[in-house]
Amino acid sequence: MWLSRLLVTLVAARARGGDNESENETVKNPPRRLTANSLLTCDFDSSTCGFDYTTDYDWTRNSGGVASSGTGPSSDHTSGSGYYMYVEASSPNYPNIGPFTLASPTFDVCVGEVNFYYHMYSNYYGHDYMGTLQLEEMTDGASWTTIWTKSGDQGDSWQGASVSISTEYVIRVRWVGTTG
Repeated sequence: MWLSRLLVTLVAARARGGDNESENETVKNPPRRLTANSLLTCDFDSSTCGFDYTTDYDWTRNSGGVASSGTGPSSDHTSGSGYYMYVEASSPNYPNIGPFTLASPTFDVCVGEVNFYYHMYSNYYGHDYMGTLQLEEMTDGASWTTIWTKSGDQGDSWQGASVSISTEYVIRVRWVGTTG
């Protein structure tokens, strides 16, 4: 499982008072308004952009192809010579190893949309080592809810995904990979 360029579009959480709201309630539960501002853009070329990638099993930052044959991309999605984050889905991480988590920083405004590219290819001697890649959201600072998922071999090319978040008060997102 490989992730390339990430773009998280924010939802502004600016309080606006109403007739039936107290000032304290407005600050505690601000209304959501989608903006065109980017909360975080990361292509992994110069850093991991504040993502936590070592909580469970580690993700790896890489440029070029992966060491295992019959798997993975030959380059990153954005320039062909940049970096991406990946989980090795074949040996020694096979079968059913994980979770491999890649978590965003915690934001002080609500996340409204997540755009990213992923590459899930495995055709090593006819075996599909790909497991599952999930995108999860956090609203309460403690628990995670899955909002997007892909499993198995998705072909030998980068695929784009755009996930609109309809849940209120999402302050953090993460990708969770489990090998096949």
